[in-house]
Amino acid sequence: MIWLSAWWILAAVPVPAMACKCQTSLDVCAETLRSNLVFIGTVESIVPDFMTPWKTPSREPIRRVNSALDQYLQDRSQARFLSLRDAVRSAFPGLLPEDQHRLESATTLQGLANLLAAVMDGSRRVRFRVRTVFRKADDDGKTDNDDDKVPDFLEVLTPFGECGNDFQIGETYLVYANSDEESDELSTDACSRTRRASDAGPDLAYLSFYTDRKNPSGRVQGFTTYDPRYQVHPTGAERIADPAKGVIVELKSNSGVRYTTANESGQFVFDGLEPGNYNLSAYAAGFPNTRTMLSAPRSFHLAARACSTQVLTVLKETP
Repeated sequence: MIWLSAWWILAAVPVPAMACKCQTSLDVCAETLRSNLVFIGTVESIVPDFMTPWKTPSREPIRRVNSALDQYLQDRSQARFLSLRDAVRSAFPGLLPEDQHRLESATTLQGLANLLAAVMDGSRRVRFRVRTVFRKADDDGKTDNDDDKVPDFLEVLTPFGECGNDFQIGETYLVYANSDEESDELSTDACSRTRRASDAGPDLAYLSFYTDRKNPSGRVQGFTTYDPRYQVHPTGAERIADPAKGVIVELKSNSGVRYTTANESGQFVFDGLEPGNYNLSAYAAGFPNTRTMLSAPRSFHLAARACSTQVLTVLKETP
């Protein structure tokens, strides 16, 4: 891969590197509310387009960089360095203008290493053709529903390396993007819920209510668990310890009653909800033919267009 040419130079002049670590894992509700723009778009271009797992590089530029580096390490003359710099220029086409300037200005191997490290620590610029906009908000989180202000094309930055999204030209994605306060440039990364639209079914189900139903677009999501101490050792935003799978969850309000079944992870979801007061209860499988209540009703208030996460501690059925 074309990474090889970069790592030859970085190995010759080591520079510090940081692994990507995602501090939190947000559910679709929280991710939507924290994002300035949520949209579906098709990738038109990626700049620069090297160092991606989907691009097969030419071996000749890599061979020239490796050869030029070997020659320079044996004879550190100005002529050898200029040959190495030319080889790097050939191996890394499509550098951003500021990086092209840094390349032309580099006069030492350390300078080339710093340039490549900065490129890898920088971002790719991804141009999308916008298909659908679900949310557009300012930096204070206030929603702007004027779709005319969203252009047909958008550019979004994503980092190189593990923290970046592996976008492909021609593929369509659900993108959660945030804007930089100073530059207003949009960005997304691997720690967000950005993903291929084909893999975003659960998110799209929620977003369809969020955009189409307006006021009755609230969500109640949560888990059923047999573990009364679940708060002591939580297991993540999309799972819980000792899940009570298969129990029937009842959601009751003045507007009616709904039911669903907790899945293998004990997870349940209700969408398209009006603001108001609600009660959650859990019943044993076999409901309504048998009405064995497994949890005391939990009362809560749901604001307009809000998301509420609830956990029901369920009693195990006695034989």
